[in-house]
Amino acid sequence: MSISLSDIIEQLPEESTSDYRSLNHELFRQLNRTCVVVDDDPTGNQTVYDIPLLTNWDIEVLIEEFKKETPTFFLLTNSRSLSEIESTQMYSQISRNILLASQATNRAFTIISRSDSTLRGHFSEVDIIKSNIHLTNAITVFIPVMFEGGRVTINDTHYISNQNELTPVSETPFAQDHTFGYKNANLKAWIEEKTKGRVKSVDIHSIGIEAIRSLDVAELSVQINHINSDEYCIINALNYKDLDKVTNALLLAEKMGKNIVYRTSSSFVPSYIGLKPKPVLHAEEIVDIANKNGGLTIVGSYVPKSSIQLNRALEHFNKETIVEVDVAKILGEQSKMYMEGLGLIIDKHISEGKDVLVFTSRKLVTGKNSKSNINIASQVSNALVSLLKNMNSRPKYLLAKGGITSNDLALKGLGMKRSKVIGQIEAGIPVWEMGEETKFTNLLYIVFPGNVGNENSLLNIIKKLSLYGY
Repeated sequence: MSISLSDIIEQLPEESTSDYRSLNHELFRQLNRTCVVVDDDPTGNQTVYDIPLLTNWDIEVLIEEFKKETPTFFLLTNSRSLSEIESTQMYSQISRNILLASQATNRAFTIISRSDSTLRGHFSEVDIIKSNIHLTNAITVFIPVMFEGGRVTINDTHYISNQNELTPVSETPFAQDHTFGYKNANLKAWIEEKTKGRVKSVDIHSIGIEAIRSLDVAELSVQINHINSDEYCIINALNYKDLDKVTNALLLAEKMGKNIVYRTSSSFVPSYIGLKPKPVLHAEEIVDIANKNGGLTIVGSYVPKSSIQLNRALEHFNKETIVEVDVAKILGEQSKMYMEGLGLIIDKHISEGKDVLVFTSRKLVTGKNSKSNINIASQVSNALVSLLKNMNSRPKYLLAKGGITSNDLALKGLGMKRSKVIGQIEAGIPVWEMGEETKFTNLLYIVFPGNVGNENSLLNIIKKLSLYGY
């Protein structure tokens, strides 16, 4: 049942006007550690800039980052596309390697397990991290807010806001996800649901917005320090003012020796490291103006919001430059031949200076269980990768819509190993600069999450990237 945001605001104390973001920057600097953001999807860097993105977590790679004292870097795991068993194996290896790199360089670290603001993903990952880096005495702080996408937590319930209306996430299509579905928007009940009752909702702590706004930071920090080892705490927040203040208390608790492992969405990362906001990028900062080829947009995400955005964008493309990829044919025996034929069409249009929109057919094809669903998604993503791998013409821009899609296109299609997020083209939509090792060196790559934006967002960004409109 939806509730009114304005009614909620009227009942709350005034938010703080202090610049806690700057204070957080200084506290994080004093901690003298590296923040490792282990991201289950490539879209989690949607709130930061000038931060490295790594797709390799070998010990040597991590030691190099620790030696350089890199303040913050992301490890892009794409584990949301894996089964829970595969995710567990991956996160065990990553955690052990982070610990070994830390020991080899004598550099401390914080781990943020970054996941989806609409609560989709393997929640077990945070416990895998804790057990493998020997932090079983750490508390787990859960902060799924992502303000850029309208995700807020009030009275321990997680909502999606649309103007003045707040809808519990359990009443949205995201809760019906065929792999990561759930019943509860109350986060205490949600954790109990996801841990299959191992963690009881009555044993979970929380810090409410009233406390954040009424208490001083020292008092909040004392509350955090009093949470017992291996217990969970939910953080409520309506905006960055709330989040920055409670994050300051978390940093103070860490400075006093409290061990904390974080499971959060994207908004927490800039708050924790004290990164000041940066204006959205102009098209001229993204598009290779000297390149006379067309641009390429690939939409793989199937969530309802993506389909609505896709339909609006389709209205502004010529029929000949729209390429629908039939999922049924991808799963058929002639898949390779079918994709090769589409690839030739796409390459031809781009070389002629035409912008191309590629999308997977919207009829959702599912298997018998979550494992077969993940396998189908993998086959579809690999087919899209083949289009990019076989492309000869460098597009003037590349936009990928959807987490699995953007991850696989970057890693398997472009060969990315280390890139950098340079900012956002719109709120919550990051732009990466590809590394020297990639298929199209230094190409700026737009990663558009499936669950971000309004119905016109995809269309508006494509128009922005065209530089000339339609």
